[in-house]
Amino acid sequence: MDGYSGTSLRIDLTSGQVKRESIPDEDLVTYIGGKGLGTKTLYKELESGIDPLSPKNKLILTVGPFTATIIPTVSRHGLFFKSPLTGVYGESYSGGFFAPEVKKAGYEMIIIEGKAPKPTYISITDDLVELKDAQHFWGLDSHETEDGVKKEVGDKAVRVSAIGPGGEKLVRFACISNDYGRQAGRGGAGAVMGSKNLKALAVRGTKKTKVHDEEKLRSYVTELLQKLPKELPLRNVGTPVMVDLENKLGTFPTHYWHKGFFKDHTAINAEAMKKIVVRNKACFNCPIACGKLVSVTDGKYAGTEVEGPEYETIYAFGGLCEIADIKAIAKANDLCDRLGIDTMETGNMIALAMEACEVGKMKMDPKIKFGDTDAAIDMIYKIGKCEGPAGTLLSQGVRKAAALLDMPEIAIHVKGQSPAGYDARGLKGMGLGYAVGPAGASHLRSNIYAPESRGMIDRFATEGKPAFLKNLEDRMAILDSAICCHFGRDLFFTWNDLPKLFEFITGRPTTETELHEKANAIITNARRFGTREGISRKDDMLPRRFMEEPLPEGGSQGSVVKKEELDKMLDEYYALRGWTAEGKPPPD
Repeated sequence: MDGYSGTSLRIDLTSGQVKRESIPDEDLVTYIGGKGLGTKTLYKELESGIDPLSPKNKLILTVGPFTATIIPTVSRHGLFFKSPLTGVYGESYSGGFFAPEVKKAGYEMIIIEGKAPKPTYISITDDLVELKDAQHFWGLDSHETEDGVKKEVGDKAVRVSAIGPGGEKLVRFACISNDYGRQAGRGGAGAVMGSKNLKALAVRGTKKTKVHDEEKLRSYVTELLQKLPKELPLRNVGTPVMVDLENKLGTFPTHYWHKGFFKDHTAINAEAMKKIVVRNKACFNCPIACGKLVSVTDGKYAGTEVEGPEYETIYAFGGLCEIADIKAIAKANDLCDRLGIDTMETGNMIALAMEACEVGKMKMDPKIKFGDTDAAIDMIYKIGKCEGPAGTLLSQGVRKAAALLDMPEIAIHVKGQSPAGYDARGLKGMGLGYAVGPAGASHLRSNIYAPESRGMIDRFATEGKPAFLKNLEDRMAILDSAICCHFGRDLFFTWNDLPKLFEFITGRPTTETELHEKANAIITNARRFGTREGISRKDDMLPRRFMEEPLPEGGSQGSVVKKEELDKMLDEYYALRGWTAEGKPPPD
């Protein structure tokens, strides 16, 4: 079909065998690409019950039909795997410039399986695929690896995706980095790479995928860009714009989820960020440019240069750990990026340790306390390199660490993954979104926090939320299959826009109804994967604190998500998806 190369690349690291395989048009029509194709492949090919860090796990990298076209914000690639953090379905996405090279090299999907006998990196230049020795890169951080691989390949245009020490040490929430400031952060994809002795992928492509109607596509994209507002908050101040809003609502996670209000938020908000921002930074073909390149020029963190911190990093280190210093958070961001560990999960783990010390569950000398910036920075090193008892313990992730600390009821997670920076007690649709996430607590499957936070819908209401959530989830599943950045969701990818864009790219007419059906099939496949691994209604549950401990102050004071509220929403959500009352999807 137009819009696709129709080819997947299968790389067996154990044998060194490389194969190109045709993707049936039926799969492209049904699953689109990206998340749809990656999830279907993972579900069909992976054995049930395997260890996520064994050679039997697979790392599936995908792009989509929109990738490397003139459509704005189509810079992302997806990764699909059994998660070392949760033990169930894993998905993660990253922007930058890596995805277009994969598409231009002629591949819709790269399936990596087995385990290399020694540290290895994969070099792809169109049809030339080579497995190369990476022993001299082992131990380097992600930035050093990217630089080293580019130099060795000898092509300035090559794009590199790499792990740092966190992936090598099998930190359960290790990420995969590309373009220095972009990470596939969630679920532990970096640990899967590390378990396979795979240090990096270097990709360079020169091919062009045929678009069905280039003229109509160009005309439509021009119209979309002309409608773009002159003032975009994400362009002006980036995602830290959310700090003041969530804090005002009382949903800014603080003191390891005990509170939703941080009294020192002005030290870490968008205005504070402006003092260290050097310039905007955009991904491939993106007019939004939400990325912020920052530089710290004074104080103990002078010399820190990093893309970010974004909102999720600020909440994790700023609110949860009560660190009221944007420069320190920038330093934490840089360390996590270089070590190759997820900033969100790392901040949550350090805040958990702070609470564990506070209640006497964790023995450290000296204790790590809320607001202790130096101790938090030091702990990032320990986690990223699995050093010492504390670093090794926290590298295991929230569910396992909390169990070992004998405080499972204190741990804030869904299915083993920590939530994003939106407290569900004041955003009840977000609570349902967290609960039903196949990869654990994720905000990006629906982005329902946005209409709730902006007052478009009643954030405390539960009536009608399942249908509202499903509609958002469906659209995000299509975007993650196309693949598009979610920040363009209301600018370029409404339900009105998507059918037209698909037709201009593929030549195949489609409708909103058909896209909803495809989205439900994609989301149901992810659920099937989880069901096969033992997930059921009992796992679609929020942390005890969200359901029993009212927020003590701020704009959501006194609010909780009652169990009966969640149960009613789950009943309605399952029915809308066509699943049983226990959350079990229909047979394959």
